[in-house]
Amino acid sequence: MTATTQGISLKERLLAEFEIRKTGLLLDNPLLDNFRSSSAAAFAASGFPTRKDEEYKYLRFEKLSKAEISVPFTAPELSKSNKAGTTAIPENAIEVSIVNGFPVFNRNGLEFQPEGLEILHLGEAIRNNNKHVISLLGTIVKPGTDPFSALNSAMFMDGIFIHLKKNANLNQALVIHEITEAGSSAFAQNRILLLAEQNSAMQVYHLQTANGTETYANTVVEAELERNAHVTWTCVQDENRDSIHITNSGTHIYSGAVFNHILVSLGGSLCRNNTALVMEEEGSEGHLYGYYHPKGEESIDNHTVVDHRKPNCNSNELYKGVVSGKGTAVFNGKIFVQKDAQKTNAFQSNKNILLSEGASVNTQTSARNLC
Repeated sequence: MTATTQGISLKERLLAEFEIRKTGLLLDNPLLDNFRSSSAAAFAASGFPTRKDEEYKYLRFEKLSKAEISVPFTAPELSKSNKAGTTAIPENAIEVSIVNGFPVFNRNGLEFQPEGLEILHLGEAIRNNNKHVISLLGTIVKPGTDPFSALNSAMFMDGIFIHLKKNANLNQALVIHEITEAGSSAFAQNRILLLAEQNSAMQVYHLQTANGTETYANTVVEAELERNAHVTWTCVQDENRDSIHITNSGTHIYSGAVFNHILVSLGGSLCRNNTALVMEEEGSEGHLYGYYHPKGEESIDNHTVVDHRKPNCNSNELYKGVVSGKGTAVFNGKIFVQKDAQKTNAFQSNKNILLSEGASVNTQTSARNLC
């Protein structure tokens, strides 16, 4: 790692902050002590990835390693930027924001939640020993699988817990504005947890934006779909050319449930998305759709994993990219078929268009039958 202020690397500074503040993280809930400590240990062991790491060999993190940033431990002042971006918002949508890692509830937020939907501060849910949060947190996106998920698990301060209750079928969309504010030297650690109980259905629009230049964000999204739940999650990343954003997203899908994940990446200096689906029971179904458009000298890197663990499950994956200028795109898609997953239907495709001589794409698709 490149040295920063007074010869201390960013990794060392973040770990020092963790040691100083860990007793106050989420009110020192004892149920999370081991979770946080083991996550910090995992990050300490790996550090930030370099080009020597196979999973990150096409990305450069020099800008991040040199940044004079730290994890914010207090909520930012509220501003007009609690909602940002140009993406059209569905009428009557329920809107909430995460600003530098802290939730802010907007129009139709906490006061106007429809029957069957509960939206909570993640920190509050942990403080109150919410049984769903305690049982799910860190079990879908495991800290040990990626250095950035480990860092987030160790140091996130708050977030949003979305609880869609049994038999609830929402006719209102939920819009999550995830905003990174510049000017506060913040390395935002954003966290979202979704539980969709049996026979429920909803649409979520997740809008990742940045205000100002040189913003840094590290996001973890965990979702569990119980039997016969139907969720469509649309994420739009529209950030400026000085932004660095890493997102780890994981979903567990149970029998009869259908999960559609749509990812649109329109900009950012460096944007990395790790997206994973796990077919936990027979008859589950998951779809991944993506579009990315790096331009200038932007880099957008998508890594996907679809894990078929049980028989008679379906998955489909289609990612398309348009690359211009000196932009760089990466797509790495993996499908695993476990030994008990007979009669699996799994499809995967990646297509790209290069609009200039300086544009580049690195793509790899693979499927492994572990029978």
